[in-house]
Amino acid sequence: MSDKMIYANVRRRTQNGLGFPVNLHRFRHAAATFWSVRDPVNVRGVKDLLGHATFATTEQHYIMAQSRMAGRALARAIEDLAAAAADDAVG
Repeated sequence: MSDKMIYANVRRRTQNGLGFPVNLHRFRHAAATFWSVRDPVNVRGVKDLLGHATFATTEQHYIMAQSRMAGRALARAIEDLAAAAADDAVG
C-alpha cells in the first residue's frame, strides 16, 4: 500500500468513525501532546519520538502547549472561586 493510500484510508476511516477526517500528522501531534502532559519530566523523549533535530523545536510546540493548558486551568479555577464567593455573598 502506498503512502497516499494509507493517508486516504486513515482519513476515510476516521471520517466514518468520528464524523470528521483525521490526518496522520494529527495522530503524531496527539501522541506528543499526550506524552508532554502525562509525563512532563521525561518530555525530552518527545524529541526522539517526533524525530526533531533539536529539543528547541519540541519545546516550542509541546512545552508551550502545557503552558496554555495550565493557564486555562488557572482561569477556570479563578472563575469557580469567584462564582463560589458570589454564591456565599448572596446566600
